[in-house]
Amino acid sequence: MPLVSHAIRQGALAGINIFDKRLGAIGTQATTGMLIFDQTVACAGLTLTAAKAANFDAQAAFYEGNYRPDFMPTTAKVMIELVYDQQTRKVLGGQLMSAHEVSQSANTLSVVIHNGNTIDELAFMDMLFSPNFDEPFNYLNLVAQAAVDQEHGYRRNN
Repeated sequence: MPLVSHAIRQGALAGINIFDKRLGAIGTQATTGMLIFDQTVACAGLTLTAAKAANFDAQAAFYEGNYRPDFMPTTAKVMIELVYDQQTRKVLGGQLMSAHEVSQSANTLSVVIHNGNTIDELAFMDMLFSPNFDEPFNYLNLVAQAAVDQEHGYRRNN
């Protein structure tokens, strides 16, 4: 778990609440990343192993593809494992690796996890599109679409 950022947030909350409780802690998704041999490795939330150990009915979906269209002068592969609960379909975690800088996608996954979004919602969540930056469906959309396919299609909102 990234202890520094969590400690800073907790310290700031303690300062805000020193005389009057005004703001509660919202938890952490243990979002972190690093650069290893020119590869960005980033994650948020639970791994499949941790999710199963926490008694979730967890499953993982995988995506590997370019982060932007092949017709661009350069591109790089992105590999993602998305962890979700099969019963609730809520996103539980994700791990990403690429020569492309994917750390901000871990931040997006952190918000998705915090907000309790499902694989169905992430599959079509609005993401910026421009061939310079992305495919028409962002790689987070695509890994969620792979998860939906694994679960035999979209589930209707309640």
